Amino acid sequence: MALVTPTSELEAVNIMLSSIGEAPVSTLNDPTLVDVVLAQSILSETSVDVQSSGLHCNTEINYPLEPNVNGEVLVPANCARIDTSERSSHIDVVQRGTKLYDREKRSNSSFSGTLYVEMVLLLAFEDLPQHVKRYVTVKATRRFQGRFMGSETLAGFTQADEQEALLMFERAEAHTEDNNILKDSYDTLKVVARGSHRRSIR
Repeated sequence: MALVTPTSELEAVNIMLSSIGEAPVSTLNDPTLVDVVLAQSILSETSVDVQSSGLHCNTEINYPLEPNVNGEVLVPANCARIDTSERSSHIDVVQRGTKLYDREKRSNSSFSGTLYVEMVLLLAFEDLPQHVKRYVTVKATRRFQGRFMGSETLAGFTQADEQEALLMFERAEAHTEDNNILKDSYDTLKVVARGSHRRSIR
C-alpha cells in the first residue's frame, strides 16, 4: 500500500492547473510555463493571506528577542505581526521596516535586555500542517479560476467546496490550539493569582 503524505506545493499547483483543464507538471522550476508561474504566485499570495491572521502553527508566544549592540531589535524577515507580551507588555512597540520602534521613547535604538514578544511568522507551504494546506489550496484554486479563466464553475472547486475546507480548517485549529482559559488569559491569571494570595493570608 502506497504511503499517503501531506499535500506538496507541486501537488497544490497541479490541483490548480487541473481546475482550468491544464495537464499536471513535474516541476515548478520552469519559468516558461506561464500558467504554472501564475498558479504558484496565487498559491503564495493566498498562503500569506491565510497565515497573516495568526494560526496555531505559526504564532510564537513569549518569544525572546535580543537587541544588537546599537540597541535595535531586528524583526525576522518572515514576520507578519509582532507585539510585546508577558513581562515586556509594558513596552509599547510597533514594527517599522525591519526593526521594532518604541512609541514612548520615539526610538528604534533604545532597547536593552531581552524583549519578549508574540509574533506571527509566515511559513513555507511545505511547513504548514495539512488542514492549512488544504484550505489554502482550495481558496487559491478558486482565485486562479476566477482571475484567469473568468469562471468559478469549471473543473475545479465551488464556493461550497471552499466553505467545507474552511470548516475543516477551523475545526482542526480548534483541536490543536489547546486553549485553556485558566492558562492562556493573562487577565484570568491575575485574578487567579490574586485569589490565591488572599486565601494564603486568611
